[in-house]
Amino acid sequence: MRAYIIYFLLFLAGFPAISQEILTGLQFNPVVQNRAEEYKKLKSTLTGTDTIPVMLPFFDDFSSNGVFPSPQRWIDRFAFENTDYPVFPINLGAMTMDAINDSGRIYSHAVPGPAVFIADHLTSRYIRLDSVFTPLPRLLGPADSVYLSFYYQPQGRGRPPQSVDSLILQLLVSPAHDSITPTDTFEIPDLWQKVWFSKGMSLDTFYLQNNKYFQQVMIPVTDPRYFTNKFRFRFFNYVSLASSAEPSWQSNTDQWNLDNVYLNTGRNLFDTIYPEIRFIQRPPSMLNRYEVMPYPQYCDDPTNEIADTINILISNRDLDAHISSYKYFITAPGSSFSKTYNGGNYNIRTFYYNGYVSYQPFAHPEIDWLFPISSSDTASFLMKHVVKDINPVVMMGDSMQARQKFQNYYAYDDGTPEEGYGLTPAGSKLAYRFHLNKSPDTLRAIQMYFNQTLGNASQQWFYLCVWNDNAGVPGDTVFSDLVYPYYTDSLNKFITYHIYPPLRLTGSFYIGWIQTTDDNLNIGFDRYNNSQNEIFYNVMGQWNNSFYSGSLLMRPVVGKPIPLSTGDIIPRKGSFNIYPNPCNGNILNIHIPDKNIPPAGSSTLFLTIYNLFGQQVLSTRFTNTIDVGTLSDGIYFISLTDASGIQLGVKKLIISR
Repeated sequence: MRAYIIYFLLFLAGFPAISQEILTGLQFNPVVQNRAEEYKKLKSTLTGTDTIPVMLPFFDDFSSNGVFPSPQRWIDRFAFENTDYPVFPINLGAMTMDAINDSGRIYSHAVPGPAVFIADHLTSRYIRLDSVFTPLPRLLGPADSVYLSFYYQPQGRGRPPQSVDSLILQLLVSPAHDSITPTDTFEIPDLWQKVWFSKGMSLDTFYLQNNKYFQQVMIPVTDPRYFTNKFRFRFFNYVSLASSAEPSWQSNTDQWNLDNVYLNTGRNLFDTIYPEIRFIQRPPSMLNRYEVMPYPQYCDDPTNEIADTINILISNRDLDAHISSYKYFITAPGSSFSKTYNGGNYNIRTFYYNGYVSYQPFAHPEIDWLFPISSSDTASFLMKHVVKDINPVVMMGDSMQARQKFQNYYAYDDGTPEEGYGLTPAGSKLAYRFHLNKSPDTLRAIQMYFNQTLGNASQQWFYLCVWNDNAGVPGDTVFSDLVYPYYTDSLNKFITYHIYPPLRLTGSFYIGWIQTTDDNLNIGFDRYNNSQNEIFYNVMGQWNNSFYSGSLLMRPVVGKPIPLSTGDIIPRKGSFNIYPNPCNGNILNIHIPDKNIPPAGSSTLFLTIYNLFGQQVLSTRFTNTIDVGTLSDGIYFISLTDASGIQLGVKKLIISR
């Protein structure tokens, strides 16, 4: 028994040789999952679309934020249109190819590494490469100098493709057709020809080789067989998943980003310019630290919470300079509040020699105003940014918009995880710092987004914790409850763990967890926004800032009481007791205080025992004694639930005979 306790303490303390933070890719893409159902409805309206070829020119800059490729140009839905993964794209948005399918899940035929498998496809619709019809109808052929161009980038904000992985481009030589003989009919599949590929590498290596974040590729289309009314091309990628002894660490990987796919006649090898003035990154938050914060907390210290300036990336992809204007507009729908910033006019020189616009009024516009002070609990403001050539004849420019939200929670993240974050070993602690301007205030709940893993291997019990502040690091634990990760299938839908009773807090506080196993809990990690200085981890008895740049998808809910909704987790401490614990025999006693027995009585309660891996090892209707003789020595968790499945409490059980 004594030896077992010593082992258990060592187990919780961890081992320095394997103590670490972990970043993994995703097994499930919540954005794609959210749109998959919408596409099922849309798909019926697109039946037969693929049989109608599109006309030249063919161009897509993936800036519509449509998640799936546009059905006006593409026939499949496996790649992911987004602004999250690409690093310094050609314009706002790119197409990402990885190991996740069109339902937002890892491909069912995925295999552990080092073997590779084909994952995403991005396939164009049929294209009329036999003729053009403007200004006059005429036939096309190899002499018309047709080129297909595109930009590509490995990794981005995701995981780097390995050297055995690759991105491939193929052109369709011959569409599928039936071959009829006197005795039978045979189906001849599509015949494709590989015309380009790139081996996998990290973004750092890619940049060192090319001195740029996106590399353009020019492909001449010269074979007479391509000049038909059923020409098409496709990209696809080979993927290798990591082979890991820890299932909770297995993850999506091998991202590639594509941008500005362009096919047209009359081009040449040096026709690499597509003239445009564009924004490169989505609208930034107007707040100094947060993406979202409670409105009363903002109103208590608005001058420190609003940013002094924001960062805007603008590029001129033309070879000529353009005198342009930049403005932003802030409005509150339904109210008279509005603000306009005018950056004046500036001659934007070409990106190819001068890079992004560095002119202060365009690149770092000031915020010399405040959002209105109000007694409201929430607010929402529309932010719109516009850049354009001042010559009305020159139709070059761009616009983008987003909302600045004030809700009942704090968020450093944008709600979309590019990766997953975890710690090892058991006993590791994670703390995330937030600050209250208006003190004291009430912490009502903690919202968390967990990335789902293959086989749900990351579903392990953990202690949800709240700490006060001790000179800039977590101090005393003011709340702790043993809980379990849950998953959702929708974008921006977090699991809400209610704090019971609610906590009155002042100043800075920390939310986080203490692990009970070595497994990666795989909390969502936003690589687009950086709150690294607010993330602390402790694996060897000392708090340290995170090594990784990004933000955790964890949000404290503060302020007035909040209504319960489906999926909310409500802790009920002390709902039952177990003894003896550690248990050195076969019989375990269960006691529920009378005040904790539901009105329907104990006959409606159920007991479930899980091992450290989250696997159910015993389940029974509640009785005052249960036989645990079939369980081997070790650490378990025993959960008490009611007839509707609501968890009433969890206890740690040690069996040592």
